Amino acid sequence: MKFNILGVLKAHIKSLSDYRNQRVSTMDILAFYFLPALFGFSLFWFCVGLGDEVFGVSISVFSIFSALLFSAQVAMYGVFRADRKFSQDPITQAGEKDRLEEVRVLLREINTNISYLILVSFSSVTIFLALYVLDLPERLESAILGFLYLHFLLTLLMVIKRSHEVFDSEYAKPPD
Repeated sequence: MKFNILGVLKAHIKSLSDYRNQRVSTMDILAFYFLPALFGFSLFWFCVGLGDEVFGVSISVFSIFSALLFSAQVAMYGVFRADRKFSQDPITQAGEKDRLEEVRVLLREINTNISYLILVSFSSVTIFLALYVLDLPERLESAILGFLYLHFLLTLLMVIKRSHEVFDSEYAKPPD
């Protein structure tokens, strides 16, 4: 189906792999899912209420992030498609091609993570609209909001770190 998002979800989870053994990192799963769930549970446990105005702000924030993330995805594609000039020296050229492959893999993971963040943003907007309309206990609404915000923030920080690695390597090249 054209709207099946399972590929995005699977690719995102796969991007949370430990490079040493190519298995999904337990620490990453704990950091990106368990920690936000714990935060959300804490908001629930301590009966934290956020008020109805938070939904309007949240809808605006996540809607804007959806558009910004899509723009970032297009920019990353531009980095990937940029013309590369390789050294004439075969030894140097081999190293440059290896580095290009590392950047390609990293860009693919960033693309996956950005697609996932767009999906989280879109889903969050839908959830926030539903929470605004439904009459759920305020502490449950706070728990859901807390989970979504922290999960989004941590995943966004990962994308920023990975993007920095790609752009830093591009800027580090000596001019021709």
